[in-house]
Amino acid sequence: MPYIMPAQRMAFFFSPKSGGTSLRAFLFHVENKTAFRQFMVQGKPMDANTLVSNYRFNRTDHAALSDYRRFAVVRDPVKRFLSGYSNRVLHYRELSVEAAGKALLQEGLPPDPDLATFLENYVGYLRCSQPLARHFLKQQKFIGNDPSYFERIFKLEELTTLTNFVNTACQTKAQMPWLQKSSPKFDFFALDEDLQFQILDICHHDIAFQIFPDYWAPYAQLVMPDFIAPGAAMTGTGH
Repeated sequence: MPYIMPAQRMAFFFSPKSGGTSLRAFLFHVENKTAFRQFMVQGKPMDANTLVSNYRFNRTDHAALSDYRRFAVVRDPVKRFLSGYSNRVLHYRELSVEAAGKALLQEGLPPDPDLATFLENYVGYLRCSQPLARHFLKQQKFIGNDPSYFERIFKLEELTTLTNFVNTACQTKAQMPWLQKSSPKFDFFALDEDLQFQILDICHHDIAFQIFPDYWAPYAQLVMPDFIAPGAAMTGTGH
């Protein structure tokens, strides 16, 4: 579900690996006029991700949000993909023997795959872990297919703009923390060309490329001539 603020009549939609941890903490600050701090419940640490779960767009009660100001945050799909691999596969080891051993055995796949192995067996690995598969769903699964549903769509790279916008609208002075920084970073343009093609093949249907065609620009020169750029026949959405 989105992060809903009834008092402010605002709802924010976002997908996994699109700055959601930081966004949750920021919106908590807006709502409560105090910064979010990790707390304990019966000995279990509760971080900002526990504030609201990312439900699919089609599971949201949209009638209840009909008079809300609705916003979304999206991320460059390629950077989101690499972040997902780095965070879920390398950092949290969701494809380790301990986490997914039985499913890996059934699929005949090695645990803890490097990026090349993960890409070569992408669909099979997603079958091995439901939490992992959820993180690799396209962003339209969480924000829908109609950009006009939202008053405004922000890029993850524009979190400062979002922060200023919300603080002005809500008359607050909340701060946007930058969380989830522990995972290794990948430079797409430093990868072997075959890996680049595989990643683009997986990501190019993501709606973020249609909403913001400039997201596609850095990758356009890398694709084959018969590769259809996402949103090639679309005009700008105005978001």
